Amino acid sequence: MAGIPTILITVIPDSSKQAGPPRAFYPIGFKPGNSLGGPHQIALQQKVLRDALSRWEAREEAGTIWEREYAEYTGHDDSWKEALEEG
Repeated sequence: MAGIPTILITVIPDSSKQAGPPRAFYPIGFKPGNSLGGPHQIALQQKVLRDALSRWEAREEAGTIWEREYAEYTGHDDSWKEALEEG
């Protein structure tokens, strides 16, 4: 029986790696709540989604997290990291 292909789009790759997803995509620097891009960045959101979906075609070892930077992402703010660490 064949499964349904899936991909995880993660903004916290260290946590996601522990789960060992078959395919994962990390848009570098994106903050929680902006997995596909910032608010009103429709073209970027579509681009990130297309890039993530393209990982279905890759023949990679399970648990591999593919990373990509997007210069057009404008929601970069590291304050969420401090809040996450404080719990």
